[in-house]
Amino acid sequence: MTIGNMLGRLLLSMLVVLTGVSFVTAADPPNAQVSDLSTLGLAPPADAVVLFDGSNVDAWKPFSFQAINSRDDQKEIQWKLVDDKAMEIAFEFEGKKRKQFIRTKEKFGNYRLHLEFQLPTDGGKGNSGIFFGPLYELQLLNPTKKDRAGLTDCGAIYQIRAPDVNAGLKPGKWQTVDLDYQAALVNAAGYANESDAARVTVRLNGKLIHDNFKLSLRRNKYAAYPEERLSPIVLQEHGSPVKFRNIWLIEKTGDG
Repeated sequence: MTIGNMLGRLLLSMLVVLTGVSFVTAADPPNAQVSDLSTLGLAPPADAVVLFDGSNVDAWKPFSFQAINSRDDQKEIQWKLVDDKAMEIAFEFEGKKRKQFIRTKEKFGNYRLHLEFQLPTDGGKGNSGIFFGPLYELQLLNPTKKDRAGLTDCGAIYQIRAPDVNAGLKPGKWQTVDLDYQAALVNAAGYANESDAARVTVRLNGKLIHDNFKLSLRRNKYAAYPEERLSPIVLQEHGSPVKFRNIWLIEKTGDG
């Protein structure tokens, strides 16, 4: 091989490497590449409670709380089944606009939840959320380009705690949430002592963003929701056609 050919191949290799690095940087916000610990496509274990596998929405019903279906008169789920064994938020029912959150029919105490979601590529905010426990919200939103996400950014426990890592991916990519929830020990009067508060650990796209965080402050807009040992899981409709799939959980006994 001539020296000219060797130099040509070297320059071509350098161009490929540089192009790849540039592509990764442009594709996702800072620190938001998928972790090697991502659980995308993880199948539910034999002992899991399967909440959604793409075939039906039998485990869900419309959610009712204050301004959200306050009369509890929505009986039909208007969310629709779509490709990729997913369901997508819908904004109309029988030709009329109607807002709808959905919740699991069953209530749970301590559990490990797995869920996958996809934010839309239509240029909007891709706004939604997962409510766990007595309505703590894990924010699902188009990721910020900041190195450090805030109290209302993707992965935040809305209005309570910012994620440790800005791990959200760009719209159009399937993303994973793995959430370990330990319910509060609620006494007969309906409240929990500080030492018995609920706790949560969350991984977003395989990255640890909340580590055994104590949920002793209920200061979001759903703080009036009753503190109970058992509670549903709620998916939020916030004006954006977000998709969800592969939702299941493993119930845990005692302190998990």
